[in-house]
Amino acid sequence: MLGVSHATSGAALGLAVAGYVPRLAGIEPGAGTILTFAAVCAGAALLPDLDHPSSTATRRFSAASWLASYAIRPLSALVYDLTKGRRDTGRGTHRGLTHTAVGAVLLGLAVNVASARWGTPVLVGTLFVCLALAIKGLDAVVPGPPSLVIAAGLTFAVEQYLPGGTAGTAGWLGTAVALGMTVHSVGDAVTESGAPLLWPLRIRQRSWYPVGSPRPLRFRTGGSVENWLVAPGLTVAVFLLVALVVPGVAPFLLDLRAQLEAMVAGA
Repeated sequence: MLGVSHATSGAALGLAVAGYVPRLAGIEPGAGTILTFAAVCAGAALLPDLDHPSSTATRRFSAASWLASYAIRPLSALVYDLTKGRRDTGRGTHRGLTHTAVGAVLLGLAVNVASARWGTPVLVGTLFVCLALAIKGLDAVVPGPPSLVIAAGLTFAVEQYLPGGTAGTAGWLGTAVALGMTVHSVGDAVTESGAPLLWPLRIRQRSWYPVGSPRPLRFRTGGSVENWLVAPGLTVAVFLLVALVVPGVAPFLLDLRAQLEAMVAGA
């Protein structure tokens, strides 16, 4: 899928998870935590395409992200060659390791381990990268100033206003990254090519089996189905979830509606 679809799907999943899962344990999450979790998911939903040389993730941070892509592509190809089944074809450089559930979990664990070992620099760096990617992925919906500038400001805001600051994200940051990467692969699975979500599980003698929806239901990346149905639907879902799960939003909207109705009635 296109970057905007990946970013909005990540945001929607992040809002649902951060908004509802804590409440199952009797915890009332704050608005800042919910929105930050959703933003990290949205940005992480672009990370799997670091295995593509012209993706948003690869081009976003100039030499740094290019070097990351340059390292990921041969690593993914090596893992593909070492684990491919008899009927696997391709090179594994795109829609390979970073497009698997295992790859998503491993990166999420790496974030958690690294943040436990090195603390603030890892947390701030991960937040900044994911926020910058999220803003860039959503700029087709919400155009604005350069995403890196906004991301830096939002990272500072997390440090200043989120309970516990950036250190308060340590318990869930890796989870948000893993969820964002996974929802990216699920999105790719419903396009024409599918995605190897279940690697290394062998299906029909293929370790890199392209999991997907029934072929008649798959759509072309950037085609009319995505542009006129999927992307708008995900955008509406994000706004609805914000109203449903972020504390204070629903009462504000209801109060605003009452004021508008009163104005119309008094006109």
